[in-house]
Amino acid sequence: MKKEERREEIITTRTLIKENLNKAFSFSKKTFPTKVDLKEEQVNIKYSFNNDLTDYIKKILKRYRSDYSSVIVIDNETGYILSAVGYERQGNQFNITLPFSSTHPSASLFKIVTTADLLEKSEVTKDSVFKFRGRGTTLYKYQLKDKKSRWQRRQSFERAFAYSNNVIFGKAAIKNSSGERLFDMAADFGFNEKLMEEISLSKSVFEMPDTDYELAEKASGFNKKTMISPIHAAVMASVIANDGVLNYPRVVTEINDNVTQKVIWSPQHRTKRVLEVPTARELQELMEATVKRGTARGSFRRLNRKLRKGLEIGGKTGSITGGVPFGKRDWFTSFAIPTNKNHGKGISIAVMNINLEKWYVKSSYLARKVIEFYYKEVSPLNDNVSTSEKTKSDKDT
Repeated sequence: MKKEERREEIITTRTLIKENLNKAFSFSKKTFPTKVDLKEEQVNIKYSFNNDLTDYIKKILKRYRSDYSSVIVIDNETGYILSAVGYERQGNQFNITLPFSSTHPSASLFKIVTTADLLEKSEVTKDSVFKFRGRGTTLYKYQLKDKKSRWQRRQSFERAFAYSNNVIFGKAAIKNSSGERLFDMAADFGFNEKLMEEISLSKSVFEMPDTDYELAEKASGFNKKTMISPIHAAVMASVIANDGVLNYPRVVTEINDNVTQKVIWSPQHRTKRVLEVPTARELQELMEATVKRGTARGSFRRLNRKLRKGLEIGGKTGSITGGVPFGKRDWFTSFAIPTNKNHGKGISIAVMNINLEKWYVKSSYLARKVIEFYYKEVSPLNDNVSTSEKTKSDKDT
């Protein structure tokens, strides 16, 4: 009977924690609650946020002032969220709702999922060559047809990923995949699934395509129906950094009694394998090509030399107009893994800027600045301090 009572107590505790955290989101508060009422007493909530990192992110967001911005930083090894900042230009204010909302078209970030499916379940490799007509940033039905033309060009799959070629991704999916396969791989990456335990994070949405053209649209990210949250965008990069393992994101480290400080609840570390290691490694190379010579090369051209040598950095850009709040989204999701494995598996970062009439700063540039700060000030690469000492103590936000 005691075991049953203890089980009921844990369930009640989790329910009350969720209710209080979700209240904070529903009222668009600026900070997470640090104390909540649990039955007849108050309890303390401790978070995984790093205050120094969060303060720096707020500083650069206030400097560039996009109409809306969201920056997420996740520890690849644990799944703990080190920072989750939402910003609105109107009022020059921060909130905690934008990072956790799934009302944002994923755009070309979904090419990560498509690539995973093609590399793991077809004959496609990064060296495979495809023919295409027209601009790679468009996706017309005529472009998906194999018709000889003097304007026809050839491009490797690696370059198509690095430069985000919609046409090649559409053709590759039609010839080498299916709607069912893409739906299953999206599910493996966390779409249509509850990702977080302690917060009712709205699900990222991927719908099954019905026609070949819809398959091409979904595979390339050239649609407004595939929705994602900034948190999930960072998780996608983390899967690749973790050699194909998804660490479910966590934000609460523990709940303790206000009087005795006894820990009464802590989150589970949930994981699942999404990809085989060779597939994840090949995707790492493709994402690194995006940073070195693809759509993000400009932002990382002036990356600190020591960090360039000490880190493996990969990413994926994306842009599309739509979503809520409405505007043109500029996405960048990336990972930064220390080459010295004693420094752990590094971090993953997702940056989403929403621009209404004017562009203020590239999301990939903000990600670079966050990486530089993290590996200079939070977890320096040039010392031998343990992980627990390197990461500044987690303080209540």
